Amino acid sequence: MSYFKLGTTVKLFGIALASALLAFSTQAQAGPKCGERTSLIKVLNDKYKEKPRALGLSTKGTAMFEIYTSKTGTWTIVMTTTTGATCIMAAGHSWEDALQIAEGPQS
Repeated sequence: MSYFKLGTTVKLFGIALASALLAFSTQAQAGPKCGERTSLIKVLNDKYKEKPRALGLSTKGTAMFEIYTSKTGTWTIVMTTTTGATCIMAAGHSWEDALQIAEGPQS
């Protein structure tokens, strides 16, 4: 049986993240919450106990996306642009790490 390699897992993660962002952006929402990066990250840490889990750059390198998660399953996607704008793009609950599933059993 063949298992996904890490590169494939990263690509799948990117596709999943892009799909989630697209789905979020098409919903009737008030829009992303933007503010000073340090303050936003402090709220994620202090109020929701969320810590950085993953990050990646946009294809054109104009934005960095980060995923913050907590032990209780809350999660937040934060975008920071090269101009310094930082916005919470999506948030939710029931986060589960899928890396183990994508890679298959560990030997």
